[in-house]
Order: sequence, then structure tokens, then C-alpha cells
Amino acid sequence: MYNFKLPYILLLIPIVTYLFFRKRSQGAIKVPGIQIIKKHSTGSKKHLLGKVFIYLSTVLMILALARPQLTREGKVVKKDGIDIVIALDLSKSMEARDFNPNRLEKSKELLKEFIDKRPNDRLSLVVFGGEAYTKVPLTFDHNVLKNMISTITTDDITSNNRTAIGMGLGVALNRLKDSNSKSKVVILMTDGENNSGEMSPTGAAEVAKSLGIKVYTIGIGAKEIPVAGFFGTSYIQNKELDENLLDSIAQTTDGKYFRASDSKEFQNIFNEINNLEKSKIDSRSVYDITEYFEQFLKAALILLLIGVFFEYFKYIRIP
Repeated sequence: MYNFKLPYILLLIPIVTYLFFRKRSQGAIKVPGIQIIKKHSTGSKKHLLGKVFIYLSTVLMILALARPQLTREGKVVKKDGIDIVIALDLSKSMEARDFNPNRLEKSKELLKEFIDKRPNDRLSLVVFGGEAYTKVPLTFDHNVLKNMISTITTDDITSNNRTAIGMGLGVALNRLKDSNSKSKVVILMTDGENNSGEMSPTGAAEVAKSLGIKVYTIGIGAKEIPVAGFFGTSYIQNKELDENLLDSIAQTTDGKYFRASDSKEFQNIFNEINNLEKSKIDSRSVYDITEYFEQFLKAALILLLIGVFFEYFKYIRIP
């Protein structure tokens, strides 16, 4: 926003305008003829050019004295974000097509949308199958995280025919155990049951509880799986997902268990987690002020020189 620091000085402009353009009675001089002054006749108005430029120069000087400024408001944000580790199952069963195009791709799509809603948080990615490891450590660089999520496949885990939920949770906890954040969260996403790994899921949940880390568990998979047969497609109940285990992990850590059985439900789960875990953001306004008096003075000087040239050298007015 443009403004003047000393706006009352602008009152000089109408006064100067009056003094410059008020009519004054003029005397006369005797000359032997009028040919010499015809080209400087007041009718041509050329003699006014110098006066106009000097007037404009004076106005610009007054504007400079009034201190023209451009004020921009900004905000300094104090972040009190949350440290969140996403533990994602990369077992082969995540390629099942009960989601479009499959469970893993749908998970990746919704994860990236969730990340975009958490600009003030540090996030990390842990992947697991029969083993577990950190793919991206805690970071504020969410573009790096989203790019990594875009490229991961079930082939990133060599033992992808097994599911070590306890190991996946354990590695995620290891990312958070030294965190100084007031809120620490794990989002554990899997479509199976624990059938591998040296750490039990219930033991990992107890460790999370002792560290004050909340675990949200998401069970992925349709409640009924289509099976093609000789007489057409039939549906059987999906028993691969250990919902009791995931619910127990969440309850132990004061988190919550969610079942994602279709795309809409999956989307709502991330929205709910986003609403449950809000970052605290305090902000205060700051103002960036740019002064422009120097530019006005430079322009005034240029106009003054032009005005003096026209007034006293080019178009000399003879009364």
C-alpha cells in the first residue's frame, strides 16, 4: 500500500500552484518595432514550457518531502508442528485390485494429498514387508517425500511375500524416539497380518506408549474379495486383514483404528487423521517499508534543469 509518512506537507501543493499561476499585472516597454517580439508572443504559449517544468519540479520536491512509502504486510510464522512417520506395507498383496488401480497406488495417491495438508510438520516414510527400513527420514522437504512415494513399488522390499507389522512399527518408532516435538505420530498402513519379523506388534505398541507416540492404524482391503469361477464371479470374506491386532495397537497408544474398504472411505480416513492431529501455528504481522523520496528528488532535479533551460535560454519571454 502506498502512503506518505508526512502527509500534511502535501498542503503546500495548492499554495505553490496558486503562486505559480496567479495572474500578475505586467508593465510595458517601448521598442522601435514589434517584429523582434512576435516569435515570443504569449499567444504561442511556448514561453510557458519552462514555467510548467519548474512547477512540476517543485511539486515533486514537495512529494519527496512528504516521504512516499510502499508498505507491504507479511507474517512471521512460528511453527509448532507434529513429527509424523508413515509406515507403509509393500507386501505383494498391496497389488490387489479392489482399489483403482490397486491398493498400493491408491495409498500413494492419498498419502500425497495428506502430505500437502501438513505444511508445518516433519514427515518420514518407512516401508516394510518381511523386513523394514527407513525410505525417507524426518524432513520438512515434502517434495522429496512425495517424489519418493511416487516411485516406490513392492519390489523395494526383497521379502515382499511376508508382512512384518511389528518391524515396520519398530523402525517408525526409532525415527521418533529422539524427536523433541511435543506431538509424535505413526500412521501404520497394511493390508495383512503379522507373519514375520523379530519384533511383535504388541511389543512395539507398548514401546510406542512408553515413548508417548500415538499410532493410527489403517487396514486396507475390501471386506469381500471377488473370486472368478466357472459359474461366474463369487465373493468371499477378506480374512487376510488382522483387524483385531490393528485395533489393539491403536488403543494401546491412544490412537485410532480405521478400515479402508473402498476409495471414498480411504479418503475420509486421511481427512479425519488430518483433523485429529492439528499443528499449532502462531503468527505476527511485520511490515516491510520501501522509501521512494530519492526517486522523486531525482525526477524533480531533471525537470528543474529542463525548466531552467526553456525559461532562461530557449523561449525567453519578453513582457
